[in-house]
Amino acid sequence: MDTAPVDRAATLALARGARRLLVKSGDGVLRLDAPLADADIVRHLVHEDGFLRVPVLVLDDVLVRGYTEELYRAALGR
Repeated sequence: MDTAPVDRAATLALARGARRLLVKSGDGVLRLDAPLADADIVRHLVHEDGFLRVPVLVLDDVLVRGYTEELYRAALGR
């Protein structure tokens, strides 16, 4: 991300193709389904400096922010 920063517009473009956003939230998983509102995308993916600063897995039409075994199982449908 440091060599190719992803700004707000690019993050929105990436997320607009998703039908589901899974976010590690505390001890659980927050699940947002399409249509994803720009405000939700920005809230969960864009840092206050205007850039994507968290690892994001793109799996077909699912975006995953964060990592836990539970989160990846949810993303993979297992």
